[in-house]
Amino acid sequence: MSTTPPADPAATVPAPRRTRTGEVLVGPSVRGRYLPGALIGLPLVSLLLSPFAGAGFQQWRISRVRDGHDGLLEQLLTPAWTQLLLGALALWALFALWALVPLLLTRTVVLLDEQARTLRLRKGLRTRDRAALGEVEYAVGEAVRGSLGLIGVRAPEQQEVRQWVVPEIGWDAASFDGLRVLQAAAGFRPALPREVLVREERRGRVEAAHRELAARLGMPWREEYAHDEDAFQAEFDRVRRVLGGREGPRDGDPRP
Repeated sequence: MSTTPPADPAATVPAPRRTRTGEVLVGPSVRGRYLPGALIGLPLVSLLLSPFAGAGFQQWRISRVRDGHDGLLEQLLTPAWTQLLLGALALWALFALWALVPLLLTRTVVLLDEQARTLRLRKGLRTRDRAALGEVEYAVGEAVRGSLGLIGVRAPEQQEVRQWVVPEIGWDAASFDGLRVLQAAAGFRPALPREVLVREERRGRVEAAHRELAARLGMPWREEYAHDEDAFQAEFDRVRRVLGGREGPRDGDPRP
């Protein structure tokens, strides 16, 4: 029987990223979003495209040798593996730069100064809006990747709420913890830790899929299946054997 282990009390304490001046980052940092792709995804792409870059280095070397240059660099580029390696490294550096510049210019994050009780909305390299912590009307967001954080602020003299949108608020635990710190500082009840919400979201998706499978077979649903995947799978396999005529039915089982 699969059970969910009790949450560690220490895990409920938010641990957001902070700037050098101590401001809380509500949303993902450039480093948090950039490094996974730069260290995992881009090297694989560069490796796949390295033959094309290696061919470019080979042509460059041939043209240099024809012009009478035969120095150390030309000799280092003689082996094919050197051309492929340098091609992969060159593509990696180029792709990494292409990925970093747009991220720096387009990322959106909210900076919370807990001492001054102020908020700043940063888009790219500029501050687009400011607000006092007491002007926050709501601060919500989902814990899964691809979700948006929504922060509503309204000054006393304003009639309508200004809504700040923070992309990828659920990118990782630190990004979501920034939202939790903001919620607590603004007087709202902070959300549960990201790992708890992600686990619950997955459990809900699995339960919905299992309910659909059970309905297709006419299999009676029991509440224990919502929390015990092994129990559901065992009963699901048994009902399939019953419908296939390989096992006798029990009371309440669907008939072949």
